[in-house]
Amino acid sequence: MGKHKAPFLNNEVISLIENNKTPEQKLWIAVLAKAFDDAFKSSDEGAALDALRWIRHGQDFNYVCHLAGRSGEYVKGRMLDKVIQREATILQKHMHIKNASKPVAMPVKPKKPYIRKVYDYKWLPKQTHDYVDR
Repeated sequence: MGKHKAPFLNNEVISLIENNKTPEQKLWIAVLAKAFDDAFKSSDEGAALDALRWIRHGQDFNYVCHLAGRSGEYVKGRMLDKVIQREATILQKHMHIKNASKPVAMPVKPKKPYIRKVYDYKWLPKQTHDYVDR
């Protein structure tokens, strides 16, 4: 039989704190977690920008943090540098793509004058109304 290890003190504290949460608080914590997941781990850059803007400028961000049992100012203060850096990275990528996709003016080649080529068709047999190719 294996040795029994006593759990760390921090594990007990975390489980006690999380057990004291109401289902509504757990729901709002999940909303915040999804917002941060979209902001930092989403491959969809449009959704990431929406989440980042909501975290930075959203009117109801502080209210959602309050419903989750968190301080909105504290969460925003801790994450603001990372939010700004991620937003700048995405916007720079978009500007790079936008600037790279601008059409480049190609040099215009002068048109050559149209010269009608005259060919000698005398060697072809003449076709008349009674001519039948067999």
